Amino acid sequence: MKHPAKYSDVLLPVFKEMLSGCNTILDPFAGTGKLRLVFPDCTLLEIEPEWAAMSSGAIVGDATNMPFADCSFDAICTSPTYGNRMADSFIDHQTEKQYKRNTYTHQLGRKLSANNSGAMQWGERYREFHLKAWAECSRVLKPKGLFCLNISNHVRKGKEQYVTEWHIEALVNIGFSVLEHRKIKTRRNRMGQNGNVRVQHESVVLLRKEV
Repeated sequence: MKHPAKYSDVLLPVFKEMLSGCNTILDPFAGTGKLRLVFPDCTLLEIEPEWAAMSSGAIVGDATNMPFADCSFDAICTSPTYGNRMADSFIDHQTEKQYKRNTYTHQLGRKLSANNSGAMQWGERYREFHLKAWAECSRVLKPKGLFCLNISNHVRKGKEQYVTEWHIEALVNIGFSVLEHRKIKTRRNRMGQNGNVRVQHESVVLLRKEV
């Protein structure tokens, strides 16, 4: 079984550098647990049992209601869904003539679990979900804890959607400060209607919990 949105390899050393010295690290949107390539002892939370089962010790759970005590972690390192067409829910078991599908639902082979943001297109529902998730992240993060966010804008109907900027503002509004923002060129998904029109980089944003 594949996961459609694993961390790009080029991002892993950036995470390692930014979170150097942190002992307890959480990924609340863990997928198949690729973060353990740089943080072998990190805690993984993943809502889909099949993907959680691909990494030993990963916990099946919801990022908006996490099973951890307040102030449990030195750092959080995660990549939320981007709100792009990877949230499409159509399952196609046959090869398409024009496009290949690389969506959360298609790769899992079934309807996603309730409250999985992988089924949420960029919009009000997506934003409400992540406000709850980021509040939970703040709760379980220690004072002055670090938050390493991997996120990207995307293009819809020819226009760039400013998802990254929204996430940064949302975290700042609940008491985080931005320490660093790196834009890193990565190999982007070239599938779908906007296959030839892509934002060419992903952002890695380092923030600190101030309140």
